[in-house]
Amino acid sequence: MKILKFLKYKFIDARRAIIKKRSGIIEFKEYGLRLYSGPQGSGKSMSMVEQLERYRLKFPNLLIATNFFYKHETMGIKSLSEIPVLSRIARENGFCGVVIGWDEIQNDFDNSVRSFPITILRTITQQRKQGIKILATSQVFTRVAKPIREQTFEVVECKTLLGRWTFQKWFDPLNYEFCIQNPDKKEKLSTIGRHSFIQTDEIRELFDSYAVIDSLDQRIEEDEKVISAVFGKVKES
Repeated sequence: MKILKFLKYKFIDARRAIIKKRSGIIEFKEYGLRLYSGPQGSGKSMSMVEQLERYRLKFPNLLIATNFFYKHETMGIKSLSEIPVLSRIARENGFCGVVIGWDEIQNDFDNSVRSFPITILRTITQQRKQGIKILATSQVFTRVAKPIREQTFEVVECKTLLGRWTFQKWFDPLNYEFCIQNPDKKEKLSTIGRHSFIQTDEIRELFDSYAVIDSLDQRIEEDEKVISAVFGKVKES
């Protein structure tokens, strides 16, 4: 019977988990993309950092990569296309999993399905198989590229009281997007979780809040060089 086979393998799973725990092996089982949303000053970046800290303390052997110079990151990352490389590094070096912190993800891709890089799309759809959790922030959920929104597992709305006490409401992404498209239904939107924390000075010192801005400035300079080069060729012709 299927029920007996099911119970048999659940018993096997439990036994394996007990053996790993006794051996001191801590498994990181989280995966998928969590998107922290809110206007400037709402605490979304701080919320991501606070979660990274909780992961780091609970899973000391976790590979952490960010695009905003998180103080305790294992390494930096410049593109989501680097995820397969991070996954391989984690496997080959005995890390228990991979967590990526990506600040202001809406700045990296426009809200178009056709222009979204297929290699990155393939990468983020394989998060579970590769044992990867992605934490990202965006001021507005709908400004994030649709292919990324479709891979989101949790949407977290952030609000901060007097610059110190940050409150989070967690939502199912499908229900959240439906309510955005149908504002009259938002009153019925239920949360799947809540969390709050105090923004201590120690947490605030864990990342470079200007890293993403500097990255954007560098990208603008590169774009301006390309435009100048193109116009130069046009004038010469």
